[in-house]
Amino acid sequence: MNVGTLRTLQQALAADGHYSGPINGKRDADTEAAVNAVIAARSNELTTDPQSWSARRRSIACLQLACKDREVPVGPIDGLWGPQTEDGYDELVTVLETGVRPPAWRDRVSSDANPNNWPAENEASMRAYFGAPGEVELVRVPCPWTLALAWDQRQTTNRITCHVKVSESLERILHRVREEYGDEEIRRLRLNLYGGSYNVRRKRGGTSWSTHAWGIAMDWDPGNNKLKWGRDRATLAKPEYDTWWRIWEDEGWVSLGRESNYDWMHVQAARP
Repeated sequence: MNVGTLRTLQQALAADGHYSGPINGKRDADTEAAVNAVIAARSNELTTDPQSWSARRRSIACLQLACKDREVPVGPIDGLWGPQTEDGYDELVTVLETGVRPPAWRDRVSSDANPNNWPAENEASMRAYFGAPGEVELVRVPCPWTLALAWDQRQTTNRITCHVKVSESLERILHRVREEYGDEEIRRLRLNLYGGSYNVRRKRGGTSWSTHAWGIAMDWDPGNNKLKWGRDRATLAKPEYDTWWRIWEDEGWVSLGRESNYDWMHVQAARP
């Protein structure tokens, strides 16, 4: 077990009243004692007699029991780390952090809202609607909270450069975000870490023009939402950001993370 998994185990044991030591990710005597006590008390729920189980297997079984107690599907309580246990563990982390299970991402239906009639994401449609990439009319939209450049947080700004045709929509979105979250929560969720908007370039890993080349896309907190990361790693995939994405989607903007489970930093005014 790595440090992060042991820390989650300690959090679960502490939450259930079995452990009062530090949440440090170390397999110390207090953690071992708590694990052994749980296993002994609930041995009837295990698939086999745990007497011969290793310390690691007992710890995994404790995590499985913590999932079971929170109605997180985890499969048989066998102390073995398989796909079901891994999925259950990911949910358990969210439950311990937020108190609620994350929404079932497979059940999420993409929003069909497109009140601004954003074009399809192909070059012909975007040229017809927005003009040629790199040759567009830009404006600077005021942001109601201070943005720090993600790659150098000493640099701050209160404006976002974007295509004039998306500016009014963007301004509505930013004000709704401020109303919903407030400044303190925006900072806690790192929604103040700005990864840029207008950038005349091709798509990373591709040859077609990026939507950034029209000034109709923005990146947020790129350090914690890297291009190839999926929902298992990207922070913007967590439940506390659902309202954030709903606000964008109500205006017809598209999250590549929500649509395709990559590039969770990115949101754009073009339809896939």
